[in-house]
Amino acid sequence: MRKIGFKAHGFIIFDFVPENELQTGIQLYNNLRDFINIESSDLFCEKYRCQNKTDFLQILNKLKQRVKEKKEIPYIHIEGHSTKKELKLLDNSRIEWSEIFGHFREINILAQNNLFFSSGACEAAHSFKSSSIKKACPIFGLLAPEKKVSAGEAIDGFIEFFRSLISSDSLSDALNNFSNSTDSQKFSLIFSSEIFKSAACNYIRENCMGQGRNKRLERLLTEAKEKKPDEPIRKLRKALKKELYGPQALHLKKLHDTFLIIDIFPNNAQRFIFHAVKFEKAVRDGNIKCLPQKS
Repeated sequence: MRKIGFKAHGFIIFDFVPENELQTGIQLYNNLRDFINIESSDLFCEKYRCQNKTDFLQILNKLKQRVKEKKEIPYIHIEGHSTKKELKLLDNSRIEWSEIFGHFREINILAQNNLFFSSGACEAAHSFKSSSIKKACPIFGLLAPEKKVSAGEAIDGFIEFFRSLISSDSLSDALNNFSNSTDSQKFSLIFSSEIFKSAACNYIRENCMGQGRNKRLERLLTEAKEKKPDEPIRKLRKALKKELYGPQALHLKKLHDTFLIIDIFPNNAQRFIFHAVKFEKAVRDGNIKCLPQKS
């Protein structure tokens, strides 16, 4: 799969579905494995049923090593139960999505921002939406529920989604097949480039314009005075005003290159085009609508 915006050499399915429930993880794995064989594809397909956090993190670390040593980039899918903040494991313990995405980030850096993640677990989309653009993005993209879903509600959709990815190499076709097979309104499809632009838009609006800029100025002035108590406050204010009231394009470009992992892999600039000056102007002119940040 190389023509869909990201690279993947196979599928990793984490199955956290309790034994007394509909076994969507097994269904997905069996269908995916059979279809790979039918297509005579060289994609790998593996399923892991981790009992606890230690087992789960051990597999994630092994995936990390495979990317580093063998250049094998996985597509990761999780089946199970979750909330906006946590994923439930088979031993009934929980792990925060933020910790999982921290491990995804390490894999994604090695994978040059090619890690795609999907899930049938409830509200799994929220953690990616709150990603900090001051760090490298944890995944290239995500397809997961933004709302609560019932057991097995999306299994047909994901089966068709994976089949289409393999057979057509078209993300657009795969998404259409997903939407035709499940209630896609409960799901979010999010890409790292979109997360950045949304967060950057809010950053400009909330920190570099109007009352938000003034509040930030006073906050930074207080911090600067604590660090440099002997410095005249008028001088500190003047320096901070110059920084905050001027163009932010250079700062935005730096954040963009960090988040999209262009600073480490410059070739990524060809995949993630961003015109910082034009973007900042469009936001200030009100031509780009900022989406609210979700936690």
